[in-house]
Amino acid sequence: MTSALLDGLAERASRYRPILGSVAALFSGNMAASILGALGGLLVARFIGPEEAGRFRTYTIPLLYLTFLHLGTFDGLWRQIPFYTGRNQPDQVEVVASAAGAWNLLVSAGASGVFLALAVAAIIRGDLYAFSGWLSQVLSAWGVYYAGYLRATYRTIHQFVSLARVQLIQAALSFALVFLVPFLGFFGLCLRGSVPGLAGTGLLHRGRPLRIRYRLDRRALGEVVRVGLPFSLWGSLNTSIWVATESALMLSLGGLTGLGLFAVAVVIRDGLNVLPQSVYQVLTPRVVEAYAREGSVRTAHARSLFVTAGLTLTMLAVVGLSSVLLGLLVPWAIPKYAQGVPLMKVCLWFSVIEAASLPFNTLFATGRSWLWGRGILVGLVVFPLSSYLLVPVVGGMMAVGLGSLLGRVARTLVGYLELAVLTRKERP
Repeated sequence: MTSALLDGLAERASRYRPILGSVAALFSGNMAASILGALGGLLVARFIGPEEAGRFRTYTIPLLYLTFLHLGTFDGLWRQIPFYTGRNQPDQVEVVASAAGAWNLLVSAGASGVFLALAVAAIIRGDLYAFSGWLSQVLSAWGVYYAGYLRATYRTIHQFVSLARVQLIQAALSFALVFLVPFLGFFGLCLRGSVPGLAGTGLLHRGRPLRIRYRLDRRALGEVVRVGLPFSLWGSLNTSIWVATESALMLSLGGLTGLGLFAVAVVIRDGLNVLPQSVYQVLTPRVVEAYAREGSVRTAHARSLFVTAGLTLTMLAVVGLSSVLLGLLVPWAIPKYAQGVPLMKVCLWFSVIEAASLPFNTLFATGRSWLWGRGILVGLVVFPLSSYLLVPVVGGMMAVGLGSLLGRVARTLVGYLELAVLTRKERP
């Protein structure tokens, strides 16, 4: 029996070895990129004043608002490529990828054309700052749309490793360009804000997994948008809108001091979330393929359970150790932020919730975005309500941190309830 148990464990370990290798590559690449980004940001802050930095950011705002023009094609490909792969329909993979690629090339060209016109108008009137700012967005548009499309086509184990390598090269180039900022000022910021993204786009294109001819097939594009746009909507609510709500409530209830302390806590939170997010990125295509082959939520869900249990226990241990280290190191290393230690410790727990949420890739695999979205809506209700109720108990700053955490817990519980209902319906 012992031998059979060991053989079973060895078989399971060999099955997950490729996944673990990809996760390690993604985690190390993302972590290195995060460290380089943080160091680069600190150096830029030493080299340049806030007025000049703010001037550059004004030219990035329009592109942020125009990001939605990809129409959910990234999310649609994230689901449809492994889905058709699982159904052994490679021709259909190429059809939907070709249509999505054509659309994002069109949008990239259109957006960059608008910014180029603005740059030309600026140089005609002799405004060199505006010319450089708009010209940087001409390049950045390709990094938003076409590079976003290319990233969505990287779906296999080896492709994830290649993607991590490109992201690390981009981060290293962005860090190197920091040292032009003391000499070029605003113009150095423009180079740093656009050149790494363009270089990354070139590398992604050169190593693209699907070497296909782009064709704007309306039917195929409609399929990708129909699947991806709802998930893109929920994804925005779950990320950017949630974070914006955190900041707004923190400013309202904790003041500027609370918002400043929260900024450091978010850096710590994002750092710990790198591992769960890397696992999710690698695991999701495999779950979608399993669902496409078997048509079973139970089977697809089973692929996540073992990884989820191990990752959640790992993150619990990491949170325990990090909590002790924060209490010791923050007062010594950054004493001005010592009063934010309790808030930082609360933010550590987001990584545990993130790890426990891995099985939600099964909800994604079904293609029914509402199953995923209901939990997000519940979380967005629980979050501000909990914050409001906790203010008299723990104060405004801690109330926002705890309220956001409770909102994430509520979102996770609803997600598990959705999975339980789907699994029960499959019983014979």
